[in-house]
Amino acid sequence: MRLPCLAALVVSASLPLAGWSQEVAPPAHVKVSTTFTKRDASGKVETIASPSAVAVSGKQATIGVSSNDGGITFSVTPTVGPDGAIALKMDTQVKTKADPATQNPDEIRRKQKEAARQKSNMPIFHSAIPAEGLYSIEDIAGARRWLKIGRVVDGWTLKSYDEKREVLTLAQLGKVQELTLHKAIVDGLAVTYGNTTTASVKSGESTKFTTPEGVEVEVKVEVIQMTK
Repeated sequence: MRLPCLAALVVSASLPLAGWSQEVAPPAHVKVSTTFTKRDASGKVETIASPSAVAVSGKQATIGVSSNDGGITFSVTPTVGPDGAIALKMDTQVKTKADPATQNPDEIRRKQKEAARQKSNMPIFHSAIPAEGLYSIEDIAGARRWLKIGRVVDGWTLKSYDEKREVLTLAQLGKVQELTLHKAIVDGLAVTYGNTTTASVKSGESTKFTTPEGVEVEVKVEVIQMTK
């Protein structure tokens, strides 16, 4: 009786058996810790809330914060890159109560626009005519103009427009900033504004940004190991 050679046995042992599936590494999980603060009339910093959540890389996580003055809805999509850097896409909606003595929607919009200009150091994206490639932009000096892709405003170059998301992408010295279409939604005595911000950080680091309504958001991210 002829026995198989040792080399054949080694090769056979190294091959995966039919029907066996190779183990797939679980997707990276990212712990997102946030702190929402705002200055009161005297300039004192007040912490609104410090919630946290765990998100899967490439998937959106949403955090809701309620306060006496309204509420905040914060959505973040962290994507872990092969080099360990974490790209963050952050959407913030701030709902604030309007002054009961001022229920005129036009007056509410005017006051919100003034507050946004005082708190923002970015241009404001007011409206778009995609068919003609025209975008209404207000610079930090308050001047409003119709611009096309490739034009520069406040040192930022208009790069592209996503009509579905109503987002205008600007670039400056290697940095990229997304501007959402500036619009107010009057709901009873509340006004809601949206703001989109992007950033890239490493695990354990944090980034900060301030919404046009004056809410400062600090976001810290950390890649965590999930147990099976």
